Amino acid sequence: MSFLRTAISSKKISAGFRKGVNTLRHQLEDRIRLSQLSSDSSPIVNDKEIRVVGLRRTGNHAIMNWIRKQQRGEIFYINNALINVNPYRDVYEEQVRIAKKPDISGWRTDNLEKWKKEALGDFSYKDCLVYSYEDQPMEKMCDPAFEKKHDIYFGKSRIRYDLILLRDPFNLFASRLRASRRKNPTAGSIDFMKVKSRHHTLPQLWIDYAKEYLNETNYLSNVKVPVNYNQWVNDSAYRRQLAETLGLEFTDSGVDDVMTNGGGSSFDGTNLQGKATEMSVLERWTHFSDDAEFKALIADKSLRDYCTEIFGTIPGTESLYTSST
Repeated sequence: MSFLRTAISSKKISAGFRKGVNTLRHQLEDRIRLSQLSSDSSPIVNDKEIRVVGLRRTGNHAIMNWIRKQQRGEIFYINNALINVNPYRDVYEEQVRIAKKPDISGWRTDNLEKWKKEALGDFSYKDCLVYSYEDQPMEKMCDPAFEKKHDIYFGKSRIRYDLILLRDPFNLFASRLRASRRKNPTAGSIDFMKVKSRHHTLPQLWIDYAKEYLNETNYLSNVKVPVNYNQWVNDSAYRRQLAETLGLEFTDSGVDDVMTNGGGSSFDGTNLQGKATEMSVLERWTHFSDDAEFKALIADKSLRDYCTEIFGTIPGTESLYTSST
């Protein structure tokens, strides 16, 4: 037993050492590239850059898939990126590790060399670069120190958009509760009731996103485009306007695709593939109307006030409060 503990401890020390060495190597690479960077002479490598921020189960993948299908030309997509790191380098190094372990499931690139070139700053031209952050706190996602490294991490862009996605909290929390309680091997070990912040609960982070959506805060520094998921899923005119705002050629292709990320829909899985607009995504809360955990999540009055300001009254949700008085 003592030998086993020693072996485990040695592995942890070894892993920690490798991580420290990699961090130092990355910092050195960044300093060298920053010293060589010239903002005036750097070529534009991304005609359009779209940063998508949202809480999980806000239709993130559905909306990004729809964007990709409205965009012509060369499109590059980075899903659920880590904050404050070079996303190309992070994906490349992760894919190198995965390639050594064929028994590990999950996404695998079919072009490792391309990711390597992007990681090293040998950027290919893209008509549109789309990348997303999920469940991240605003203040950390928009760190000024990270912004200074933008051009060495992503390359220079002609125009940059910040899409902030918001779904009403009643249906969002219901979807996350359902996802957290079901067993779905394709979703892995994700805890959908946790967010990527030690200082926020899920309702608190939703409120922060609502404040940014309404411009009460202004962390997002690019061309901010608030996206109301409830409207996006139900209103083709709203989607057409969004496409126009982003300079996309509106075809509405992809609106009925069901994305498989995280196991698909929390309620329907991938059963309605090709019929996504038939899913009752605005009635998910009804499945949890008597659930104590759900009621605790929606108890904050400021959360309800922000919800009403952005989405109006969600039909039927009044009963969630009148029954408890």
